[in-house]
Amino acid sequence: MSSENRSHFSANVLYARGPARALKVVGSAFEQFAGKKLLQLSDSTVAASQFNWLVMADPVNRVMMLGDATIPTKQEIHRHAEAAVATFLAAFLHPDQR
Repeated sequence: MSSENRSHFSANVLYARGPARALKVVGSAFEQFAGKKLLQLSDSTVAASQFNWLVMADPVNRVMMLGDATIPTKQEIHRHAEAAVATFLAAFLHPDQR
């Protein structure tokens, strides 16, 4: 197996065992919430991906581009997570819960 093929295989395995698995678990939870009329969504995988990026995008981008000095504090993480959940619920909260 060439080095390029090994890298591609490793990336596929890493994605399947990490982000893809997490999106599946979160999507499954969202389906359960939808079944209880807590959330309203048409595609649980899309909702899970959107939730993931609401939570992850800004902190990950800051650290990737600006370095370790920008790692958020616990307070900043908490505040960011609360805002991400509020944004997600604005889009996906079931009308019966509003």
